[in-house]
Amino acid sequence: KAKPSLKFAFDSATDEAKLTYAKLLGFMGERDVVSVLIAELREIDRWDAKIYQGSMAEYAHLPTPVDALILALGRTRDRRALPVLLEKLDTLDSNVTLSHHRSLALAFEQMADPMAAEPLARLLNKPGMRGHVMRELEPLSDRPQEKRRRLRSLREIILARALYRCGDWQGLGESILKDYRQDIRGLFARHVSAVLLAGT
Repeated sequence: KAKPSLKFAFDSATDEAKLTYAKLLGFMGERDVVSVLIAELREIDRWDAKIYQGSMAEYAHLPTPVDALILALGRTRDRRALPVLLEKLDTLDSNVTLSHHRSLALAFEQMADPMAAEPLARLLNKPGMRGHVMRELEPLSDRPQEKRRRLRSLREIILARALYRCGDWQGLGESILKDYRQDIRGLFARHVSAVLLAGT
């Protein structure tokens, strides 16, 4: 019901207001706003900082303003967005905030386009991106941060899931998901089992 009013407002708005309407309409799947969202994302040459909110902020899904652009583009499922999203994907590595990995993974998952498969596989093959399955009990660690065992696993699973749903690349996504079925953390194991059961 809100979409016609939002489209009218978008057509007559300028600057920041127009971008706000574009993001809202993008989340509603409206493709007429794709060019505005793409233009804005192309202007961004660096990732914004993570959002801190509470003790579990490191793991929570707290999208930044840049993430919101990416997620809105993903929801449109418009292939015109693929080039700029793939450009951003190429800038990711193990040092980049989880929310940026997650927003791109979710966007590609929405599109389920095979063009994203090989780039996602390349990202997963970068140093520090794979091999975070926990197969046996380990001492828990809160500090230092690099010894924590949740963030890297979350990142690996969501990227592998996106890869799998984009058609996979040389079986890498499926292989990673199957590895996590052996993870002693039941939530991870159940999640990847559900993804594999649903198939691509």
